[in-house]
Amino acid sequence: MQTSPKEIEQLFHYLQNGTSAFHVIAHTKNILTEAGFAELNLKDSWQLEKGGRYFCSPFDTTLYAFTIGENCDLSNGIHVGGAHTDFPAIKIKPNPEIYSHGYMQLNTEVYGGPILNTFFDRPLSLAGKVITKGPRYDQPVSHLIDLKRPAVYLPNLAIHMNRAINDNGAPIDNQKHLLPILGTLNTYLNKDTTFMDLLAQELHVEAADILDYDLCIYNLDQPQLVGFTEEFISAPRLDDITSVCALIHGLIESHNTERVNMVCLFDNEEIGSLSKQGADSSLPSIIIGKIWQAFGKSQIDCMSDISDGLMLSVDVAHAYHPNYPGTQDITNYPIMNGGFVLKTASNQSYTWDCEILSSLIALCQQENIPYQRFVKHSNTKGGGTIGSIISAHLPMRTADIGVGLLAMHSSREVMGKDDQIALTRFAEAFFTE
Repeated sequence: MQTSPKEIEQLFHYLQNGTSAFHVIAHTKNILTEAGFAELNLKDSWQLEKGGRYFCSPFDTTLYAFTIGENCDLSNGIHVGGAHTDFPAIKIKPNPEIYSHGYMQLNTEVYGGPILNTFFDRPLSLAGKVITKGPRYDQPVSHLIDLKRPAVYLPNLAIHMNRAINDNGAPIDNQKHLLPILGTLNTYLNKDTTFMDLLAQELHVEAADILDYDLCIYNLDQPQLVGFTEEFISAPRLDDITSVCALIHGLIESHNTERVNMVCLFDNEEIGSLSKQGADSSLPSIIIGKIWQAFGKSQIDCMSDISDGLMLSVDVAHAYHPNYPGTQDITNYPIMNGGFVLKTASNQSYTWDCEILSSLIALCQQENIPYQRFVKHSNTKGGGTIGSIISAHLPMRTADIGVGLLAMHSSREVMGKDDQIALTRFAEAFFTE
C-alpha cells in the first residue's frame, strides 16, 4: 500500500471512529480539543476573545466550532461550512426481542434511505447511546457504546429458494426481513434473555437501570484504498463523514485575522433536518447571535453583519457511473478523482446563485484546486441537502459542494482519493481567504 496523504489518514480515522452520529461528535470534540479549541456551554454567557478558537455541542449529535480573527470587528461577517453527522441506517426499536424457532432476533426500523440489500451477508455491529438512571429523574446518565465486533447478522435467502433473485431481485419487507439474528437459544441466550441484559453486560451496569437507547446497526467493514493503483476509497459512511472531516480539519488549519469562521455539524439531514438538532432549527441563529452578543452587538447587528457572509452546504454528490450512463446530466457529470463538486439546481434543492458560485470558482482557480460541476438529469428529481434549509434561516449567500460518490446510501460507498484532498484544501482556503 502507498503512503497516504494526511487528508486520507484523517478521513480514515473519522470513518473508523464515527460509527454513529454520537461517535462522530465525540471524535470531533477530541480533535478540536487537541487543536486548542475551548468548549463552551450553550447555557452560559460567553466571554469570548479575539483570536479565540471555540466549540459548543448543544446536543450529543450536533456541534458548532468557530474561530474569531485577532483583528475582527464582526463587520466583515462570517464564513460558514455545514455538514451532517447522521447516515442512512437500520435502528433498534424498543422492546426488540424476538424469539423464533430457536433463534433470538431484534426488531428494527429504517432510518433515512439506505440501500437495504447492502446490509445483508456482511459483518454488522451496533453503536449509539444508552441512557441509565441518574441521581434524579431529570438527570439521566449517558453512555456511548460501540460493540466493534460482528454482533448481529442479516442473511439472504438462498438462490435455491428464490430462483429469480438475479432477474427480479429480492423484495425486502422491512418488518419481516430486517430482523438481524443475534444467535441461537442455548446456554448463552434463552427466552429469558433481554436486549437490556446484553447491553448491561457491555456497559457493566444493571439491566434494571437502563432507561432507553438510540442504537443503529452499522457495517463493520474498515475503510480501504481500492483500485489497481489504489486511487479510490471504499468505506461505510462516506456520506457525510467526508464533509465533516474536511470542514473540521480545514477550519483547524486555516487562519484569518479579520473574520469569524464557523463549522456547523447537524443531525437528522437524512430525514429532513426538522428537529432541535437539525439544520431546520433556530440553533444556528442562536449560536451566531451569542458570538455577536459577546462583543456587545445586538441580534439586528448580527443579521446585518452576516448578510455579506458566505456559507457552504457540504454534502456528497453523485459521480458518473459508467455502467448506468443514462442517469446523469448530458454535460455536467463529475467523475471520481476529477475534483470536488459544485452542485446546482434551479429549484434550489441544491442552493446557489451566480455570485457565490463565481466566488468559489475564482478561489479554486487562485489556489489551483480541481473542481467539477453537477446538475441533475432533467428527468429526475434527485436529492437535496441542508443548503436551502439553513440559508432560509441565515441571510447569506450559500452554495452546495461535496465529493462525488458511487453507491451512495449503500452500507459501503466508493469515492476518489484525490477528491477528499481537494475538498479539504478548499475548506482551508475558504476559511483563510
